Amino acid sequence: MCGRFFIQISRKDLDEIIAEVERNNADREGLAALKLEGEVFPTDTVAVRTEMTYTAMRWGFRMGKGLVINARSETVREKSLFREAIVDRRCVVAASGYYEWKQESGGGRKTKYQFCPPGGQVLWLAGCYRKEEGSPIPAFVILTREASPGLARFHDRMPVVLSAQQAELWTTPGDVDLDAIVADSVTDLESAVAP
Repeated sequence: MCGRFFIQISRKDLDEIIAEVERNNADREGLAALKLEGEVFPTDTVAVRTEMTYTAMRWGFRMGKGLVINARSETVREKSLFREAIVDRRCVVAASGYYEWKQESGGGRKTKYQFCPPGGQVLWLAGCYRKEEGSPIPAFVILTREASPGLARFHDRMPVVLSAQQAELWTTPGDVDLDAIVADSVTDLESAVAP
């Protein structure tokens, strides 16, 4: 987890995000690739919030020929790939939900499930970002944590999901108490077979 998420927001909110991203991105290439709704895959470019402003970013840190899309909250400060970003460049990704696949008993079939907050609220996925050589836009990763008991039957990890208040704290410059934020992160999500 987290390998895919999805965005479904109102036209009004979408227009506000587009306007803000356009103000904050001089790079037209990043704007042309911006995905604002539907299923989001690694390497897609989405609107990411930093210090209460949206900017276009690509999902995944390049590492050699590979791509790293998630960072474990338990070890993010220890890993050289994330150490600087988690302190100086935290971000949140607005999503409507995320997907997970569960191996069904008795066969090789996997079922795709979606996880959403009750009442259709926004999920704020905690992350961090960095500038990458040769790319005009930054790249971000999503933090994960051990899955809550209710979600562990689907996967042993889940994204660090923040409330709106926690998202504001997360994107404020300076050091944060990562352990406290993860401990208080949102785990009350509804699951359903994805359409």
